[in-house]
Amino acid sequence: MRKRLIWPVVAALGLTFGLVAPSPSASAADAVPQKLSPQIQQIVDNLPALRERAEAVKAKLGVEDNPIQDAVLDAIDPTQYECSDATPPVVAAIMPDVTNWTFEQRLAVLHVLLFNMALMDAAYLPQTGPFTYGARGEFSNQVNRTIRDLKRFWDIPSGDVELVPAHGRAMLDPEVNYRVFTVLYGFDPAASRISADLVAHELNSPALGYGDLPIFTFNAYAAPGGEDVPGLGKSPRRIAFGDGVLEGFARVGLGDVAPQAILAHEFGHQVQYSDGLMRPDLPGPEASRWAELMADAFSAYFLTHARGAAMQWKRVQAFGQMFYQLGDCGFAADGHHGTPNQRMRSALWAYSVADSARPQGHILPALDFFGLFAAQYPQLVAPDATS
Repeated sequence: MRKRLIWPVVAALGLTFGLVAPSPSASAADAVPQKLSPQIQQIVDNLPALRERAEAVKAKLGVEDNPIQDAVLDAIDPTQYECSDATPPVVAAIMPDVTNWTFEQRLAVLHVLLFNMALMDAAYLPQTGPFTYGARGEFSNQVNRTIRDLKRFWDIPSGDVELVPAHGRAMLDPEVNYRVFTVLYGFDPAASRISADLVAHELNSPALGYGDLPIFTFNAYAAPGGEDVPGLGKSPRRIAFGDGVLEGFARVGLGDVAPQAILAHEFGHQVQYSDGLMRPDLPGPEASRWAELMADAFSAYFLTHARGAAMQWKRVQAFGQMFYQLGDCGFAADGHHGTPNQRMRSALWAYSVADSARPQGHILPALDFFGLFAAQYPQLVAPDATS
Protein backbone atom coordinates (compact mmCIF):
# COMPACT_ATOMS: atom_id res chain seq x y z
CA MET A 1 0.00 0.00 0.00
CA ARG A 2 2.98 2.20 -0.32
CA LYS A 3 1.79 3.55 -3.65
CA ARG A 4 -1.96 3.36 -4.00
CA LEU A 5 -5.12 2.14 -2.40
CA ILE A 6 -7.81 4.69 -3.15
CA TRP A 7 -7.98 4.39 -6.93
CA PRO A 8 -10.56 1.57 -6.89
CA VAL A 9 -12.69 4.02 -4.90
CA VAL A 10 -12.41 6.65 -7.63
CA ALA A 11 -13.54 4.13 -10.22
CA ALA A 12 -16.38 2.79 -8.10
CA LEU A 13 -17.70 6.30 -7.48
CA GLY A 14 -17.71 7.05 -11.19
CA LEU A 15 -15.69 10.18 -10.53
CA THR A 16 -13.74 10.92 -13.67
CA PHE A 17 -12.68 14.02 -15.46
CA GLY A 18 -15.29 13.24 -18.07
CA LEU A 19 -17.86 13.73 -15.34
CA VAL A 20 -16.87 17.24 -14.40
CA ALA A 21 -15.37 18.74 -17.51
CA PRO A 22 -17.09 19.45 -20.81
CA SER A 23 -16.75 16.49 -23.12
CA PRO A 24 -18.08 15.32 -26.48
CA SER A 25 -19.67 12.31 -24.81
CA ALA A 26 -23.37 12.62 -24.09
CA SER A 27 -23.12 11.03 -20.65
CA ALA A 28 -20.39 13.40 -19.54
CA ALA A 29 -22.16 16.43 -20.94
CA ASP A 30 -25.38 15.45 -19.21
CA ALA A 31 -23.53 15.35 -15.88
CA VAL A 32 -22.41 18.98 -16.16
CA PRO A 33 -24.95 21.64 -15.20
CA GLN A 34 -25.87 23.99 -18.02
CA LYS A 35 -24.78 27.05 -16.04
CA LEU A 36 -21.93 27.15 -13.53
CA SER A 37 -20.82 30.03 -11.37
CA PRO A 38 -17.67 31.76 -12.69
CA GLN A 39 -15.56 30.32 -9.87
CA ILE A 40 -16.77 26.74 -10.37
CA GLN A 41 -16.32 27.08 -14.12
CA GLN A 42 -12.75 28.23 -13.53
CA ILE A 43 -12.08 25.15 -11.41
CA VAL A 44 -13.48 22.90 -14.12
CA ASP A 45 -11.38 24.65 -16.73
CA ASN A 46 -8.24 24.31 -14.61
CA LEU A 47 -8.63 20.60 -13.82
CA PRO A 48 -6.89 19.12 -16.88
CA ALA A 49 -3.75 21.19 -16.27
CA LEU A 50 -3.83 20.47 -12.55
CA ARG A 51 -4.16 16.77 -13.18
CA GLU A 52 -1.19 16.71 -15.53
CA ARG A 53 0.97 18.47 -12.95
CA ALA A 54 -0.34 16.28 -10.13
CA GLU A 55 0.53 13.07 -11.98
CA ALA A 56 4.10 14.25 -12.46
CA VAL A 57 4.53 15.15 -8.80
CA LYS A 58 2.99 11.95 -7.46
CA ALA A 59 5.02 9.84 -9.85
CA LYS A 60 8.19 11.52 -8.53
CA LEU A 61 7.17 10.83 -4.94
CA GLY A 62 5.96 7.29 -5.66
CA VAL A 63 2.41 7.98 -4.57
CA GLU A 64 0.64 7.14 -7.79
CA ASP A 65 0.77 4.54 -10.54
CA ASN A 66 1.23 5.68 -14.09
CA PRO A 67 0.89 3.89 -17.42
CA ILE A 68 4.12 2.54 -18.87
CA GLN A 69 5.36 1.64 -22.32
CA ASP A 70 4.26 -1.62 -23.93
CA ALA A 71 7.88 -2.72 -23.89
CA VAL A 72 7.71 -3.66 -20.21
CA LEU A 73 4.45 -5.58 -20.38
CA ASP A 74 6.40 -8.81 -20.72
CA ALA A 75 7.84 -8.27 -17.23
CA ILE A 76 4.64 -9.77 -15.88
CA ASP A 77 2.42 -11.95 -18.07
CA PRO A 78 -1.21 -11.51 -16.98
CA THR A 79 -2.34 -14.59 -18.89
CA GLN A 80 -0.66 -16.87 -16.35
CA TYR A 81 -2.15 -15.58 -13.12
CA GLU A 82 -5.49 -15.82 -11.36
CA CYS A 83 -7.15 -12.47 -10.79
CA SER A 84 -10.59 -11.08 -10.13
CA ASP A 85 -12.20 -7.82 -11.13
CA ALA A 86 -14.73 -8.01 -8.30
CA THR A 87 -14.93 -5.04 -5.94
CA PRO A 88 -13.20 -6.00 -2.66
CA PRO A 89 -15.65 -6.19 0.29
CA VAL A 90 -13.76 -3.51 2.20
CA VAL A 91 -14.18 -1.09 -0.70
CA ALA A 92 -17.88 -1.91 -0.94
CA ALA A 93 -18.19 -1.32 2.82
CA ILE A 94 -17.03 2.29 2.63
CA MET A 95 -18.85 3.39 -0.51
CA PRO A 96 -21.16 6.31 0.22
CA ASP A 97 -24.47 6.99 -1.48
CA VAL A 98 -23.55 9.52 -4.14
CA THR A 99 -26.93 9.81 -5.82
CA ASN A 100 -27.84 13.08 -4.15
CA TRP A 101 -24.43 14.73 -4.28
CA THR A 102 -24.43 18.10 -5.99
CA PHE A 103 -22.13 18.89 -8.87
CA GLU A 104 -19.97 21.00 -6.54
CA GLN A 105 -19.72 18.17 -4.01
CA ARG A 106 -18.62 15.76 -6.73
CA LEU A 107 -16.07 18.27 -7.93
CA ALA A 108 -14.69 18.68 -4.40
CA VAL A 109 -14.46 14.91 -3.89
CA LEU A 110 -12.68 14.57 -7.21
CA HIS A 111 -10.01 16.98 -5.96
CA VAL A 112 -9.63 15.05 -2.70
CA LEU A 113 -9.18 11.69 -4.40
CA LEU A 114 -7.19 12.57 -7.50
CA PHE A 115 -4.76 14.78 -5.61
CA ASN A 116 -4.68 12.45 -2.57
CA MET A 117 -4.93 15.58 -0.48
CA ALA A 118 -5.14 14.34 3.11
CA LEU A 119 -2.43 11.73 2.67
CA MET A 120 -0.05 14.08 0.85
CA ASP A 121 -0.44 16.65 3.61
CA ALA A 122 0.21 14.04 6.29
CA ALA A 123 3.19 12.48 4.53
CA TYR A 124 5.13 15.58 3.54
CA LEU A 125 4.03 18.71 5.39
CA PRO A 126 4.54 19.70 9.05
CA GLN A 127 2.15 18.07 11.50
CA THR A 128 1.46 18.90 15.11
CA GLY A 129 0.34 16.50 17.79
CA PRO A 130 -0.87 15.01 19.96
CA PHE A 131 -1.84 12.45 17.34
CA THR A 132 -4.85 10.20 17.36
CA TYR A 133 -5.73 7.42 14.91
CA GLY A 134 -9.21 6.84 13.57
CA ALA A 135 -11.81 9.54 13.05
CA ARG A 136 -12.74 9.32 16.74
CA GLY A 137 -9.35 8.24 18.04
CA GLU A 138 -10.60 4.69 18.49
CA PHE A 139 -7.49 3.03 17.04
CA SER A 140 -4.90 5.13 18.88
CA ASN A 141 -3.89 2.54 21.47
CA GLN A 142 -3.45 -0.23 18.88
CA VAL A 143 -1.48 1.95 16.51
CA ASN A 144 0.79 3.51 19.13
CA ARG A 145 1.56 0.13 20.69
CA THR A 146 2.29 -1.41 17.31
CA ILE A 147 4.74 1.26 16.17
CA ARG A 148 6.68 0.86 19.43
CA ASP A 149 6.78 -2.91 18.95
CA LEU A 150 7.89 -2.61 15.32
CA LYS A 151 10.75 -0.30 16.19
CA ARG A 152 11.95 -2.80 18.78
CA PHE A 153 11.42 -5.80 16.52
CA TRP A 154 13.39 -4.79 13.42
CA ASP A 155 17.09 -4.02 13.67
CA ILE A 156 17.15 -0.81 11.64
CA PRO A 157 17.76 2.75 12.78
CA SER A 158 14.18 3.87 13.24
CA GLY A 159 14.26 6.66 15.79
CA ASP A 160 13.58 9.19 13.06
CA VAL A 161 10.63 7.33 11.52
CA GLU A 162 7.58 9.46 12.27
CA LEU A 163 4.05 8.09 12.39
CA VAL A 164 1.27 10.59 11.67
CA PRO A 165 -2.47 10.32 11.04
CA ALA A 166 -4.24 11.43 7.87
CA HIS A 167 -7.55 12.88 9.02
CA GLY A 168 -10.11 13.81 6.40
CA ARG A 169 -11.45 16.60 8.56
CA ALA A 170 -8.13 18.40 8.17
CA MET A 171 -9.40 19.41 4.74
CA LEU A 172 -12.11 21.54 6.34
CA ASP A 173 -9.31 24.07 6.79
CA PRO A 174 -8.77 25.82 3.44
CA GLU A 175 -5.22 26.73 4.47
CA VAL A 176 -4.33 23.03 4.69
CA ASN A 177 -5.72 22.50 1.21
CA TYR A 178 -3.97 25.57 -0.13
CA ARG A 179 -0.55 24.44 1.05
CA VAL A 180 -1.05 21.01 -0.49
CA PHE A 181 -1.86 22.54 -3.85
CA THR A 182 0.86 25.19 -3.80
CA VAL A 183 3.74 23.65 -1.83
CA LEU A 184 3.52 20.02 -2.92
CA TYR A 185 2.02 20.33 -6.38
CA GLY A 186 3.27 23.77 -7.31
CA PHE A 187 -0.13 24.90 -8.58
CA ASP A 188 -0.91 28.52 -9.39
CA PRO A 189 -1.75 30.37 -6.13
CA ALA A 190 -4.92 31.99 -7.45
CA ALA A 191 -6.32 28.74 -8.84
CA SER A 192 -5.23 26.90 -5.69
CA ARG A 193 -7.11 29.34 -3.49
CA ILE A 194 -10.35 28.72 -5.38
CA SER A 195 -9.96 24.93 -5.25
CA ALA A 196 -8.89 25.00 -1.60
CA ASP A 197 -11.96 26.99 -0.61
CA LEU A 198 -14.24 24.74 -2.67
CA VAL A 199 -12.99 21.56 -0.96
CA ALA A 200 -13.21 23.06 2.52
CA HIS A 201 -16.72 24.41 1.93
CA GLU A 202 -18.21 21.34 0.28
CA LEU A 203 -16.70 18.78 2.66
CA ASN A 204 -18.22 20.65 5.60
CA SER A 205 -21.59 19.01 5.11
CA PRO A 206 -23.46 15.93 6.36
CA ALA A 207 -23.45 14.39 2.87
CA LEU A 208 -19.64 14.41 2.85
CA GLY A 209 -19.27 13.41 6.50
CA TYR A 210 -17.74 16.72 7.54
CA GLY A 211 -14.57 15.52 5.90
CA ASP A 212 -14.47 12.14 7.59
CA LEU A 213 -15.90 9.85 4.90
CA PRO A 214 -13.56 6.81 4.82
CA ILE A 215 -13.06 7.16 1.06
CA PHE A 216 -11.11 10.37 1.67
CA THR A 217 -8.36 8.67 3.68
CA PHE A 218 -8.52 5.05 2.56
CA ASN A 219 -4.76 4.77 2.33
CA ALA A 220 -1.47 4.39 4.13
CA TYR A 221 1.91 5.45 2.86
CA ALA A 222 5.57 5.07 3.83
CA ALA A 223 7.67 8.05 2.76
CA PRO A 224 11.44 7.43 2.66
CA GLY A 225 12.32 11.03 3.49
CA GLY A 226 14.85 13.26 1.84
CA GLU A 227 12.55 14.84 -0.75
CA ASP A 228 12.96 18.58 -1.30
CA VAL A 229 9.80 20.35 -0.10
CA PRO A 230 9.76 23.99 -1.24
CA GLY A 231 10.28 26.33 1.68
CA LEU A 232 10.55 23.48 4.18
CA GLY A 233 13.77 21.65 3.31
CA LYS A 234 14.02 17.87 3.29
CA SER A 235 10.96 15.77 4.01
CA PRO A 236 11.12 13.42 7.04
CA ARG A 237 10.96 9.63 7.11
CA ARG A 238 7.32 9.15 7.83
CA ILE A 239 4.38 6.76 7.78
CA ALA A 240 1.03 8.40 7.12
CA PHE A 241 -1.94 6.35 8.32
CA GLY A 242 -5.38 7.27 6.99
CA ASP A 243 -8.46 7.07 9.16
CA GLY A 244 -10.43 5.62 6.26
CA VAL A 245 -8.42 2.45 5.88
CA LEU A 246 -8.80 1.77 9.61
CA GLU A 247 -12.54 2.40 9.46
CA GLY A 248 -12.97 0.31 6.32
CA PHE A 249 -11.48 -2.84 7.77
CA ALA A 250 -13.32 -2.33 11.03
CA ARG A 251 -16.58 -2.34 9.08
CA VAL A 252 -15.82 -5.81 7.73
CA GLY A 253 -14.93 -7.21 11.14
CA LEU A 254 -11.15 -6.91 10.99
CA GLY A 255 -10.58 -3.98 13.32
CA ASP A 256 -8.63 -6.17 15.75
CA VAL A 257 -5.92 -7.06 13.22
CA ALA A 258 -5.94 -4.46 10.43
CA PRO A 259 -4.19 -1.60 12.30
CA GLN A 260 -1.25 -3.82 13.21
CA ALA A 261 -1.11 -5.54 9.83
CA ILE A 262 -1.23 -2.40 7.70
CA LEU A 263 1.25 -0.56 9.89
CA ALA A 264 3.59 -3.58 9.81
CA HIS A 265 3.41 -3.55 6.00
CA GLU A 266 4.29 0.15 5.85
CA PHE A 267 7.09 -0.32 8.36
CA GLY A 268 8.36 -3.08 6.09
CA HIS A 269 8.91 -0.39 3.46
CA GLN A 270 10.94 1.58 6.00
CA VAL A 271 13.09 -1.52 6.50
CA GLN A 272 13.58 -1.63 2.73
CA TYR A 273 14.58 2.03 2.61
CA SER A 274 17.05 1.62 5.49
CA ASP A 275 18.73 -1.52 4.13
CA GLY A 276 18.64 -0.60 0.42
CA LEU A 277 16.38 -3.49 -0.59
CA MET A 278 14.47 -1.81 -3.41
CA ARG A 279 15.13 -2.83 -7.01
CA PRO A 280 15.18 0.31 -9.20
CA ASP A 281 16.95 -1.75 -11.89
CA LEU A 282 13.74 -3.70 -12.59
CA PRO A 283 10.90 -2.54 -14.89
CA GLY A 284 8.25 -0.52 -13.05
CA PRO A 285 5.67 -3.26 -12.38
CA GLU A 286 8.25 -5.84 -11.36
CA ALA A 287 10.09 -3.39 -9.07
CA SER A 288 6.84 -2.56 -7.32
CA ARG A 289 5.77 -6.21 -7.03
CA TRP A 290 9.17 -7.06 -5.52
CA ALA A 291 8.81 -4.30 -2.92
CA GLU A 292 5.17 -4.98 -2.06
CA LEU A 293 5.47 -8.75 -1.69
CA MET A 294 8.52 -8.25 0.49
CA ALA A 295 6.60 -5.77 2.66
CA ASP A 296 3.80 -8.35 2.94
CA ALA A 297 6.36 -10.87 4.11
CA PHE A 298 7.92 -8.46 6.63
CA SER A 299 4.42 -7.77 7.94
CA ALA A 300 3.34 -11.40 8.30
CA TYR A 301 6.64 -12.34 9.98
CA PHE A 302 6.14 -9.62 12.61
CA LEU A 303 2.43 -10.34 13.07
CA THR A 304 2.86 -14.05 13.75
CA HIS A 305 6.25 -14.07 15.48
CA ALA A 306 6.18 -14.93 19.18
CA ARG A 307 8.12 -11.74 19.96
CA GLY A 308 6.18 -9.61 17.49
CA ALA A 309 2.40 -9.24 17.55
CA ALA A 310 2.05 -12.99 18.30
CA MET A 311 -1.19 -13.31 16.34
CA GLN A 312 -2.75 -16.59 15.31
CA TRP A 313 -2.12 -17.37 11.64
CA LYS A 314 -5.84 -17.94 10.98
CA ARG A 315 -6.60 -14.36 12.03
CA VAL A 316 -3.78 -12.97 9.92
CA GLN A 317 -4.98 -15.13 7.04
CA ALA A 318 -8.53 -13.79 7.39
CA PHE A 319 -7.21 -10.27 7.10
CA GLY A 320 -4.93 -11.18 4.21
CA GLN A 321 -7.68 -12.78 2.19
CA MET A 322 -9.47 -9.43 2.10
CA PHE A 323 -6.52 -7.05 2.18
CA TYR A 324 -4.73 -8.83 -0.63
CA GLN A 325 -7.67 -8.35 -2.95
CA LEU A 326 -6.41 -4.79 -3.00
CA GLY A 327 -3.16 -6.21 -4.28
CA ASP A 328 -4.08 -5.91 -7.84
CA CYS A 329 -4.06 -7.42 -11.28
CA GLY A 330 -2.81 -4.20 -12.88
CA PHE A 331 0.13 -5.99 -14.42
CA ALA A 332 1.23 -3.00 -16.49
CA ALA A 333 0.98 -0.43 -13.69
CA ASP A 334 4.06 0.93 -11.96
CA GLY A 335 2.33 0.32 -8.63
CA HIS A 336 1.54 -3.36 -9.23
CA HIS A 337 1.40 -5.04 -5.80
CA GLY A 338 1.29 -8.64 -6.96
CA THR A 339 -1.80 -10.79 -7.40
CA PRO A 340 -3.89 -11.77 -4.37
CA ASN A 341 -2.49 -15.31 -4.59
CA GLN A 342 1.09 -14.06 -4.65
CA ARG A 343 0.48 -11.83 -1.67
CA MET A 344 -1.06 -14.65 0.33
CA ARG A 345 1.80 -16.97 -0.58
CA SER A 346 4.28 -14.36 0.64
CA ALA A 347 2.46 -14.02 3.95
CA LEU A 348 2.13 -17.79 4.42
CA TRP A 349 5.82 -18.26 3.69
CA ALA A 350 6.74 -15.58 6.25
CA TYR A 351 4.50 -17.22 8.82
CA SER A 352 6.29 -20.52 8.27
CA VAL A 353 9.62 -18.81 8.87
CA ALA A 354 8.37 -17.30 12.14
CA ASP A 355 6.74 -20.54 13.22
CA SER A 356 9.92 -22.56 12.70
CA ALA A 357 12.24 -20.09 14.42
CA ARG A 358 15.05 -21.84 16.28
CA PRO A 359 15.80 -21.14 19.02
CA GLN A 360 12.14 -20.47 19.70
CA GLY A 361 11.47 -16.76 19.63
CA HIS A 362 14.64 -15.83 17.76
CA ILE A 363 14.15 -12.75 15.58
CA LEU A 364 16.03 -12.84 12.31
CA PRO A 365 17.98 -9.71 11.43
CA ALA A 366 16.22 -7.87 8.64
CA LEU A 367 18.97 -8.64 6.12
CA ASP A 368 18.88 -12.34 6.98
CA PHE A 369 15.12 -12.41 6.51
CA PHE A 370 15.55 -10.56 3.24
CA GLY A 371 18.05 -13.19 2.05
CA LEU A 372 15.51 -15.93 2.67
CA PHE A 373 12.82 -13.92 0.88
CA ALA A 374 15.03 -13.28 -2.15
CA ALA A 375 15.75 -16.99 -2.45
CA GLN A 376 12.04 -17.83 -2.18
CA TYR A 377 10.85 -15.07 -4.51
CA PRO A 378 10.78 -17.12 -7.76
CA GLN A 379 8.38 -19.58 -6.12
CA LEU A 380 6.23 -16.79 -4.70
CA VAL A 381 5.62 -15.25 -8.14
CA ALA A 382 5.37 -18.45 -10.16
CA PRO A 383 2.40 -18.59 -12.56
CA ASP A 384 -0.71 -19.88 -10.83
CA ALA A 385 -3.51 -19.75 -13.42
CA THR A 386 -5.60 -22.88 -13.68
CA SER A 387 -6.94 -22.28 -17.14
